[in-house]
Amino acid sequence: MTLPDPNVSSSAGIMHWLASPALRADLRRTLRLGLPLIGAQLLQIGNGLVDAIVAGRIGRGELAAGGIGGSLWFVVSLSCIGLMAGLSPTLSRLIGQRRRAFVGAVFRQGLWLGLITGAMALGLLLLIAANVHRFPFEPELPPLIREYLLGACWSLPFFAIVMASRNVCEATNVTRPVLLVTAMGLLINALGSMGLGLGLAGLPKMGLFGIGIATTIVNICMALMLLQLLRGKRFARFELFARFDRPQWDQIGPMLSLSIPIFLGMLFEAGLFVATSVQMGTIGLLEAGAHQIALSASAFCFMLPLGMSFALTARIGRASVMGHAAPVRLRVASGMILTLGMAVTTASTLILFRYQIAGIYTADVELQQFAGSLLLLGAIFQLSDGAQIMLIGALRGLQDTRVPMLINAFSYWVVAFGFGVFCAHVLDFGAFGLWYGLITGLSVASLLLGLRLRYQLKRLSVRQS
Repeated sequence: MTLPDPNVSSSAGIMHWLASPALRADLRRTLRLGLPLIGAQLLQIGNGLVDAIVAGRIGRGELAAGGIGGSLWFVVSLSCIGLMAGLSPTLSRLIGQRRRAFVGAVFRQGLWLGLITGAMALGLLLLIAANVHRFPFEPELPPLIREYLLGACWSLPFFAIVMASRNVCEATNVTRPVLLVTAMGLLINALGSMGLGLGLAGLPKMGLFGIGIATTIVNICMALMLLQLLRGKRFARFELFARFDRPQWDQIGPMLSLSIPIFLGMLFEAGLFVATSVQMGTIGLLEAGAHQIALSASAFCFMLPLGMSFALTARIGRASVMGHAAPVRLRVASGMILTLGMAVTTASTLILFRYQIAGIYTADVELQQFAGSLLLLGAIFQLSDGAQIMLIGALRGLQDTRVPMLINAFSYWVVAFGFGVFCAHVLDFGAFGLWYGLITGLSVASLLLGLRLRYQLKRLSVRQS
């Protein structure tokens, strides 16, 4: 069935397009694939929350050190997430081309890439742990941060295997097990952190080192569960474990050509929010605390379009090899509609319950009021934040990652950070100025990425004709 042309001028035409059976069916398919991934992203945030709660019960210093250590672990783990991200569009393309015989071979090379990436990330985190005393922290923090890192760093090779296995699930449209495995991981993490961190159930009390060890145990368990899942009947036709292959750089290289720009784009984004937090700390203690509350709530909301973007990458990767632009446009349309719906929902929640959300983090009334004001700004960029990650997911499905990386670098560091610092310090808008920068940068990124996707869709139409 042909999708009606959305570029019509009449409202009746737009309603006819939205009521298209093909679009409704595609929305259901995208939701079926994306909802488990959204749930997995939300559960993943739960691990950090559990660790913070347990660390807070140990002591104030442990809470601060655990938060810093967890942030360092996350930044390093981006290498495992980003450098493995090329596996999903590569496998999706092979499956769309019905080249099943190659799926297993590429996956096995993905495992090698994961082991190499995880080993490099492990070495980097050990290096950071050895030199954490050189950071400008309060004197009591470096030993505690080192404790956590020495326990958690061993999780990185297994985390990379988790990402490789998850990419296979996304590419093959089998995502519910990802949600179940992540839920099991959250349960294991809660039990491990309380047991080893607080010394419950007769286990030795290891403090932050125990919480870090729990992180390693969780990732080992999740890696084993996902690998066992991939040996099941649903994946038998891909022969993922048919034989042992040595590393083959002629297959790893093309994956890295897709993955390295994705990884750098993630670093640009993470770096922006870290730099903004640092700038907020120069403005004042109240502003820094309110910023962390608003940023944490916004990050939670971001998990919805992020999970959906993973699904969109896989679905567009399959559709793009059919030689027709219409199926790709259909998937883009469903992604846009779902992103808009999620943005309206999260923005409304942040506006209506901003003070209650702030109250979850603190009982300080002044801090709640200031955080509530920043959450209003967070509500404004829900659409642009969701749109940019949806567009990135669509472009990844088309195996376009280098230009989006450059767009992100410009939008985040020239526009968002540059304009934010100008508003904060030159125009004297303070904390609000930095958030004006974030809103502007994300909006510019959405606009430029939208233009890039439009260009790629036109190229696809030309090749079709």
